[in-house]
This record gives sequence, structure tokens and C-alpha cells, in this order.
Amino acid sequence: MGFTVGDSAVLVLWDVDHTLIETRGVGRAAFAAAFERVTGRVLERMPHITGRTEPDIYAATAELHGIAHPPPFTLFADALATAYDERREQLRDQGRAMPGAEQTLTHLAGLPEIRQSVLTGNTRRVTHTKLETFGLQQHLDLDTGAYGDDDRNRPALVRIAQTRAADQRGEFDWHNTVLVGDSPGDIETAHRGGARIIAVAAGGTPANELAAADVILPNLDPLAIEQAIRALTSS
Repeated sequence: MGFTVGDSAVLVLWDVDHTLIETRGVGRAAFAAAFERVTGRVLERMPHITGRTEPDIYAATAELHGIAHPPPFTLFADALATAYDERREQLRDQGRAMPGAEQTLTHLAGLPEIRQSVLTGNTRRVTHTKLETFGLQQHLDLDTGAYGDDDRNRPALVRIAQTRAADQRGEFDWHNTVLVGDSPGDIETAHRGGARIIAVAAGGTPANELAAADVILPNLDPLAIEQAIRALTSS
């Protein structure tokens, strides 16, 4: 049976870290290498990063290290992409795709009215590296995703993705856009940006901290995700 909500398509936007994949330390190592390469300073500490965009994290990290005028983010973004490229094998060995991620993406890809992409604070190049490392890119329309290098303000990424995904089947808004994430930051992004939100509690955030989500699921289960999307976009 096709996934039809009226005559509209449904845009499903996936958060990446702790929702689809985990780097398990490789991400911090890549960030540290890029930070030192660009600023000349050894990374000593980082701010809270969950739910933030890479430009925001870079600026906050520079401030923590007393760097009043850090090099432009574009230089850091290039260094970070290189650092991830250099660690692809380590990421494959040490990191992981979240349980159920591949199965859920594949299942939703079989529903013709679903359009899957990403909404992430990662840069576009790093996102591609992360997803390709675990073979998760094939069912995602990454051209219509929204990334940290599109806007430092993460809620603004919702509208960017909706605009990019709009086509002859219509436009996307709060009624037919669902973000799947794992953190309070993802919930805030959806609510402020104009999307419904499914929070998956498998990424380390306790379920009680996800109470503001429209739907909370314990893990990535294909049928449960489909049913939640149906429920959220049929009202």
C-alpha cells in the first residue's frame, strides 16, 4: 500500500549523530585534529555539542580557548572534512550505524510518498563521509538536506530543507515534515523550525528528557517509525 496523506508527499528529515550513526570517539579526534591544524592550538576542552551546528561549536570552542578572532569557519570546515577522510577506516571499525538504521531507511524508501533526507549540524562533506562509511546514504536524498554550513542557527535548517525538497508534488511545511532525532536540541529544532518530531531514545538521552517530542520511541523500528509518521502527518 502506498503511503499517501491526501495528495501530499511527506518529508522525513534525519538527524545523523546518535540517530543514524555513532562515531564513538572518532568525531572528537577529527575535530581536535582540525582545530589544531587551523588555530595552532591543542584542543583542551569542548562545549556541549549535542543539537548544535558545526559553526556554532567551532566558535564556542575557540572562545573556550581564549581565541578572540578564530580563523574563518570555511578553513576549519575544510580541515574537518580532511580529518574525517583520513579516519574513514577508523570510523568504520570504531563507530557504528545505530541498530535498525539501515532497515528503517530501506523500509521507508519503499513507501512512494516518503522523501528522506537529513537535517544535521554537521557540514555537508562530513555528513557524506559519515553516512557513506556505513552505507546509509543510498536511500537519502542528500541534495535536499540541510547542513551546519547552510546556517549556524539549527532551527533555520528546517525551512532550508523544506524549500530544497519542494517539487511538482507540492511544498513542505509543519503538516508534512517530520524530523527524526535523539536529543532535546532536535526537539527544539523541529518546534522552532516548523516540523513534527519523533525522538528516538537509543542515542543516550533518557526518555524523560525527550518528553516534549510529538512521539518518543525506544529505538529505530521500521514499522513503529512508519506508524508514527502516519499518525503525525494525517492530522
